[in-house]
Amino acid sequence: MEKTYLFFDVECANCFGGIGKICSFGYVLADSNLNVIESNDIVMNPECEFDWYLFAHKDDIKLSYPQSYFRSQPAFPSFYEQIRDLIRVESRTVIAFSALNDVGFVETACERYKLPLINFSAYDSEKFVKSDEEIFGSLEKRCAILGVDNSDLQAHKSSDDAVMTMRLVQAYCKKINLSIDELLKINRQYCYSTAQFLKRREERAIKKAKRAQRYGKDIGRSRKNDSRTIRFD
Repeated sequence: MEKTYLFFDVECANCFGGIGKICSFGYVLADSNLNVIESNDIVMNPECEFDWYLFAHKDDIKLSYPQSYFRSQPAFPSFYEQIRDLIRVESRTVIAFSALNDVGFVETACERYKLPLINFSAYDSEKFVKSDEEIFGSLEKRCAILGVDNSDLQAHKSSDDAVMTMRLVQAYCKKINLSIDELLKINRQYCYSTAQFLKRREERAIKKAKRAQRYGKDIGRSRKNDSRTIRFD
């Protein structure tokens, strides 16, 4: 079976309670030479409120579709098998930017809807496409540093962010004169699995409980702490 690469990105309506309520799963599937096979933005109803900050500023909306469009789509269970079958293919390597968080969003969505976990691993381009003195910052900033032209892409659209991740990796491979396989081989420590996500989550829960006990309050009840993103790395 020919080797393929799946670059993906997840957007959430909110992350209250440490659970990412997915509203879009975007991906680009590429062959061994990183030629695009297909790309799609799987938009879904998060069945929850949207965090206020996503639409707080008209000039800087954090999602690529209006709330009404998300609401009109089916919820995650309708796309579970499609997402599972995209991710779990023999000879397919999965890559994301801030991968452990995106792995966590998928797994907590499965838990939320009482579906079997999609056990998989993903390489984190945020970790291996970097240089402390030269390449750093957001996905967009790193692409700009490497001279990647993303003028044809739409900000905050999951499928376009997946394309951006692929282009970032391509540009970095060219810069350091390595194939993508060679790059991933020397960065295996940045491949994060479902098991690692579950372990990190448990460790964070233990630390949070200890802090709550120490300070005599339930800090886990603060929506502010959980609202915008979840970091497990």
